[in-house]
Amino acid sequence: MKEESFIREGKGGKLKVTIEGEGGTLETTMSGSLKSVEEVAEMLGVEAKDGKIDTVVDGVKVKMQKGKLELEFESGGEKMKIERA
Repeated sequence: MKEESFIREGKGGKLKVTIEGEGGTLETTMSGSLKSVEEVAEMLGVEAKDGKIDTVVDGVKVKMQKGKLELEFESGGEKMKIERA
């Protein structure tokens, strides 16, 4: 699962990306927008309930609602948050 697959590049707007891990926290911004909750649910093969996703796929905890995506990698304990800036 690649985090880039959740992003529409060059589609106007800015995204704030925060990565937390043992080595500290890294924050950056990038151009683009998040795909819709429905698109991401379809990509992951899960159902969105009430416009949200809260599931585990391939050892990654995925939480998403409109404009905000959180990924928590169980293997390394790292977290990634992508949200509108």
